[in-house]
Amino acid sequence: MLDLDDLVNRVVNPDVRPLVKEAHRCYAIGAARAAIVLTWTAVCADLIHKIEVLKEEGEPDARPLAETVERAQQPGQADAVPLMLNVEKTILDIAEKLELIDSTQKTQLERLREDRHLCAHPSLRPMGELYVPTSEYARAHLAAALDAVLVHQPSQGRKVRDSFIAHVADPAFTFEAGYLGHTFFDRVRRTSRAKLVDFAAKFALLQIEDDNMPLAAPMFADRMAQCLRLFADRDQPLAEECLARHMPRLENAEPAVQLAALGRLGDLPAFWKALPDPMRTLYNTKITSIATQVPAIGYLRPDETRALALVAYPDVRTSLPALTSTFAVLPVAERSRVIGARPAPYFLPYLPGLLTEVRSFDEGELVARTAILPSASLMSLEDTKAVLRAWWDNENGQTWGRAMPGYLVALYFTTAHLGEARDEIWKAHLEELRPFPDLFNAIARGTSLAAPVVQG
Repeated sequence: MLDLDDLVNRVVNPDVRPLVKEAHRCYAIGAARAAIVLTWTAVCADLIHKIEVLKEEGEPDARPLAETVERAQQPGQADAVPLMLNVEKTILDIAEKLELIDSTQKTQLERLREDRHLCAHPSLRPMGELYVPTSEYARAHLAAALDAVLVHQPSQGRKVRDSFIAHVADPAFTFEAGYLGHTFFDRVRRTSRAKLVDFAAKFALLQIEDDNMPLAAPMFADRMAQCLRLFADRDQPLAEECLARHMPRLENAEPAVQLAALGRLGDLPAFWKALPDPMRTLYNTKITSIATQVPAIGYLRPDETRALALVAYPDVRTSLPALTSTFAVLPVAERSRVIGARPAPYFLPYLPGLLTEVRSFDEGELVARTAILPSASLMSLEDTKAVLRAWWDNENGQTWGRAMPGYLVALYFTTAHLGEARDEIWKAHLEELRPFPDLFNAIARGTSLAAPVVQG
């Protein structure tokens, strides 16, 4: 059951809010007839305001009613009452046309309007009987009015969708969860909200090529996946329903699109709940085939890297057991890129081994830049000890390329969450570099852990 107290406090229009609160008080004390009359008055006032806003924004279908209201409000207007009666008669039709309400909500509000007439005009009933509505009926009308109209901004379904697309497709788009959630979910009515979630699910899942979009399909799909995660946090069943609706198309999509969808949405629980079992089997087979292809090709494609990085999630490892074995057999550089795609605690035990396996200066720098530094904020003291030990002990000395001292300084500062205890670890390892003054001085100056060595 809707919480009326909460909804009344969420009425958008401050000028209408007192009417709604008065209607609520009438319902609470059992004055059902007055509550119904006030509820309809609030609906009319709110819709008139919203239609005026749309008219100012350039909506042509809003102009006739808004101009009629303006004419009726002119001082000395003799036919003001007939004009407003006509507004009251047609306002629901216009609100539906403007997508301020849908057909179901219109039907509910038409019942409210008819009951308002019965409450205000007792002569409308046969035999002169007075209409005596119940408190429950008054509550139902107030709840319907709040849910359909009074708590929503003057936004149209079509315009909200167009605004959402324009915002996400903007080349300067920045994902800001607070703004996106407030503007395109919290403030949007349920029917429009469902359309936005469905749109995000479709484009994130299917990576649709659309000539009208200013962005490449993969980039637009990635952005829609970010939005879908946000929407799923607010309403996971709706996200699941929308994803399930488009899964048949994914089953028939090109293999590259299928794999991209896994990498893009594989960390989303709603994706797995909507995914058919045959697709799980297909994905596991694809992961297995990657393990056999990499030794020959020597590298992973970006969509393969992102998909394999899902090994970091326990539930995904259960659904796709091939992830674990495939990740383990990747070359050092590709394992590093996989870790960098989704840094996670799962990968921390693998970091020392990567440094141990490094066979060239370039490879050492890639491991540090791509896997070690992105994981630094997750490291414990023991992880830091193990990484530094492997860094120092590479048997071929290939972890000391030109950029590596700088990477070590960066690693020191990105492990600041470990507090003062990290300094003891770093000082101990730094002392081992004293025989190598250039390395020692570069790290000592950068971290301020020791005075540089004075070279004679």
